[in-house]
Amino acid sequence: MEKTIRDLFKQDILEAALNRYCIPLTDAKILDGFESFIFNVRRDDCDFILRIGHSSRRNPDLIQGEVEFVTHLRGAGLSVPQVLPSANQLLVESIEAQDGSSFLATLFEKAPGHHPAGEDWTPALAQSMGQFMGKLHRLSKEFSPSLPRFKRFSIAEDFVEVEHIGLSVLHAHDGPVLQAYRDTVAAIQQLPQDHESYGLCHADFHGGNFFITDDGVITLFDFDDCQYAWFVYDIAMALFYVISHDCTHEIELEKARTFLSGFWSGYLVENELAPSWLEHIPLFLRLREIDLYFLIHRSMDMTKLDRWCASFMDRRREKIITAAPYCDLDYASIANCG
Repeated sequence: MEKTIRDLFKQDILEAALNRYCIPLTDAKILDGFESFIFNVRRDDCDFILRIGHSSRRNPDLIQGEVEFVTHLRGAGLSVPQVLPSANQLLVESIEAQDGSSFLATLFEKAPGHHPAGEDWTPALAQSMGQFMGKLHRLSKEFSPSLPRFKRFSIAEDFVEVEHIGLSVLHAHDGPVLQAYRDTVAAIQQLPQDHESYGLCHADFHGGNFFITDDGVITLFDFDDCQYAWFVYDIAMALFYVISHDCTHEIELEKARTFLSGFWSGYLVENELAPSWLEHIPLFLRLREIDLYFLIHRSMDMTKLDRWCASFMDRRREKIITAAPYCDLDYASIANCG
């Protein structure tokens, strides 16, 4: 999140948002949020999640499109949180900031269960994640927003935004990193687009964005990044966040291989995707690698990185410039064993 947005978010914004949903200030607890302000809130002895983001990131129409997509998935039986109306019967509430811009609030049902912990990361979970994503992709093919203006953005639009971030935050000596991003984007844009391989994706499917119950039920949330993209991009993102930041040793590679094999077999239970698409995973892993390099420079104090970001950024510039594979697997072999 940009510093200007953090500075603009005052307590009166939070209070106004809470008032729209009849929630006392004392019943709001801030949670971790990278691009939005996220709160655990209580009403009628039940917990909910209140998300407040700035309109410069997502305008009301884009959030309405997100809400409609989540509602579509839920109605088709996928475990995603219900979006709840405000006292004004609105699913997206706008609160004006002191500079005339707006913060946008949305209230969600809190997912059951907990974030997956170490012992939860089993082959069975990998298969469940794949099956969940396969169903999401299958259902996305049937979705259309109620109005054209509610249509979510595409990965092509995201390319432009991310490059702008890179241009605005990187130093001159990082020109090779920017060029690596442009080359990666150019390669991705050559890929074919069709109804079976390209559609509305979650685009951020990792353990921080889903809960799992004791009996293994996954509930996926945080659809803020959902966008039209290649389905394999969603698969690559899921892999990206379960592997180590230095996935080069055989032990780490075997963990990655085991995860992706289970994920792919689960995916095929719910959706058909040509196995050859998995061979493009390295391209999308590289995209995310460079994306994060830009975003961490934008949003974090580079002298005080948390453990995860510090680990990711270790020798990252060198790895990007030398085009070191993020996870060098035999993807064709995995695809054909699904």
